[in-house]
Amino acid sequence: MKKDRRLISVLSAKKRMILSLKGFKNKSEFIDFKNSENRVLADNIYSKNNIPEFDNSAVDGYGFNYNSITKGGGTFKIVGESKPGKPFKNKLKNGEAIIIFTGAFILKHNNIDTVCFQENCLINDKSFKITKFPKKGDNIRKKGEDIKKNQVAFRKGRKIRTVDLTQLSSLGLKKIKVFKKIKVGVFSSGDEICLGSVKKKYSIFDANKTVLINLLKRLGCEITDLGVIKDNYEHTKKKLDNNLSSFDVIITSGGVSKSKIDHIGNFFSISGKLNFWQLALKPGRPFAFGKLQNTPFIGLPGNPVAAVITFLMLVVDYLKKLSGIEKNEIIERLVPSNFVMKKKKGRTEWLRGSIKIINNNYFLEKYHTSGSGIISSISNTDGIIEINEDVKYIKKGSILKFYRYEDILN
Repeated sequence: MKKDRRLISVLSAKKRMILSLKGFKNKSEFIDFKNSENRVLADNIYSKNNIPEFDNSAVDGYGFNYNSITKGGGTFKIVGESKPGKPFKNKLKNGEAIIIFTGAFILKHNNIDTVCFQENCLINDKSFKITKFPKKGDNIRKKGEDIKKNQVAFRKGRKIRTVDLTQLSSLGLKKIKVFKKIKVGVFSSGDEICLGSVKKKYSIFDANKTVLINLLKRLGCEITDLGVIKDNYEHTKKKLDNNLSSFDVIITSGGVSKSKIDHIGNFFSISGKLNFWQLALKPGRPFAFGKLQNTPFIGLPGNPVAAVITFLMLVVDYLKKLSGIEKNEIIERLVPSNFVMKKKKGRTEWLRGSIKIINNNYFLEKYHTSGSGIISSISNTDGIIEINEDVKYIKKGSILKFYRYEDILN
């Protein structure tokens, strides 16, 4: 790679990554809605019915027509009952009521417009007297109150959550149209990477690939572990060339710095189309993005912390858009700092930290070290503190942006 290439800002990098998706069309497929958790809708879903389909009781109690209260002084004759799945089918006369259970349908001709809690009634054998009067319409769930017929229940580009399966079940669906999972090939790089469970002298375990694969799973991607690229140009070329056509994205960790032994960057600059490389960022300066042939390529830093943090803050949003997700609003928490620090102006910094309660107030605490090789700075914190590039000094009480790891991945 060329060494005179200027550093670009984090904001510019994010925009370029999203703009590169212009014109991309996801393929789709139909799946059983029961298996749709974590998938992205490829079409709007419309309700074929009103939900609920009929008026129904919100409580266990007594159903009647409200006008009967004034005519009968609040005393009613019990003439039947309505249960879920077995509604009362007759029409009530003045002074008549039915026993009704939660969820039982109220048919249009029943002449019932109010339900009274059973505990607010004095009950005899076949009658009751109201002791605490309800308001007209109380305790009735109206037809179509949840969703009306032909209403959009879920919009295209929506990621299905576990809790959404309740609503999908209520619609009576069998199959839904979703975007196909994004296929991602993942490499590690470096002669020092240990390939087995027994570590050799001077080698290291692959700390990056395992976490990247599991992060990708959380995002609903289909992942293939493509092994390790050695610090050799011909091996790098062979590994990358042989795997491009099978994937929607190739992600590597390591091998994209200016070091003469990092050959992924060299191969990328010769054989690929570089969008950007080298960010005004700490940690994560050696971050590459572009295309190899027609396959998007993301080169993450080799240091474990930098690899994970840049993945969370740069790659997640890109992959969500690639997967078809329309809205991706990460919760940004604004919290006062409980630390002071100086910072180099002109670059963004992503610190690891947590929210702490001090004297009943919330404050941000940064991890005691910011080294990109200190893996414990992630495992012992809750999220990322973002300090903008124009900031030079943080004092106690400065309002900072904080992103929880879990919020980013949702």
